[in-house]
Amino acid sequence: MALSPSDATGPRSTDTRYYDGRSAAAHAATLRWSDAFLAIDGAAGELALWPRARLIVGEPDPQGRVVLSCKGEPGRVSTEAAALPGQMTAPRMQRRQYLGWMAVGAVALVLALVLVERLPAVGAALVPRSVENQLGEMVEVVVVGKHNVCRGGEGQRALEQLEARLAHAAGIAQPVRLVVIDSKVVNAVTLPGARMVVMRGLIEQVGSADQLAGVMAHETGHIARRDPLVALFRGAGIGVISATVGINLGFADVSSLAGRLVSLSYSRDMERLADANGVAYLQASGLRSDGLAGFFARTDKRGGNAGAAVEFLSDHPRTIDREKQNQGSPLGESALTAQQWAAVRTMCGKQ
Repeated sequence: MALSPSDATGPRSTDTRYYDGRSAAAHAATLRWSDAFLAIDGAAGELALWPRARLIVGEPDPQGRVVLSCKGEPGRVSTEAAALPGQMTAPRMQRRQYLGWMAVGAVALVLALVLVERLPAVGAALVPRSVENQLGEMVEVVVVGKHNVCRGGEGQRALEQLEARLAHAAGIAQPVRLVVIDSKVVNAVTLPGARMVVMRGLIEQVGSADQLAGVMAHETGHIARRDPLVALFRGAGIGVISATVGINLGFADVSSLAGRLVSLSYSRDMERLADANGVAYLQASGLRSDGLAGFFARTDKRGGNAGAAVEFLSDHPRTIDREKQNQGSPLGESALTAQQWAAVRTMCGKQ
């Protein structure tokens, strides 16, 4: 049965040789493909007609040639791989291509994961300081809420002076706004725009001014790296970028954004880095740097009752580990004088 011109895709002009299986002679041939058959033509006419469903395609050799055979037929064809229709690929070639695409996909996935991991920090770095300051102002309103702001003059000045030393050591250009609120929660939080909120519960929980300074130095580490913004981008997703930029344009729901930030926590790596940097800031300021470890030890000794209220530690690495990793040094001056510490302790009218 011969193929008519209308049945075939046309001859492929390549270096193709046909072996009939009865002798070692090679016959110059051309291949004509149809949907159902492969016709092998020689100089004197059709040499063979093979059903495509029974074709076997071998692996290409280093010169890019492949061998075709047909189940139940003695002959074989040697031709260039380029002469085959696109779908006529050796199974192992298909597998290699599949594995190749899998490898490409795996690399793309790894790159995507790296990008997702780093994108929050990149996004935070792109936010203008003016926008960050506006966001911080809104978040502060949410954090303070109905709590009274403690305005003890001498205590406030003492904390501001201490924080100014820490911020200078951290290389923070703008002044850090520090607010003490009358809340029993044992915590201190950093907000966008170089803002720190210290709660009465923390002041009452720490055993000394140096322990409070250790916590403040830790929070200063978050401010220096703009961690509040990074946490916002990580927790709220990329969609927050447009909302954040929208602050400048006047159409973003900043209050909703602020509430979302308040509920976020830092990653353990961010916390560990803030611990280490905090100790370094204290040392660079000429202050005792063992206060943070002392605070962790004090909290551990107080056990369950104290621990339940210590929100500062709720999402952080274990205190015993942090104490070991951030011992600091007792060398250096105390963070506050006895008079200043007494003023801080009574800022909220309680002692």
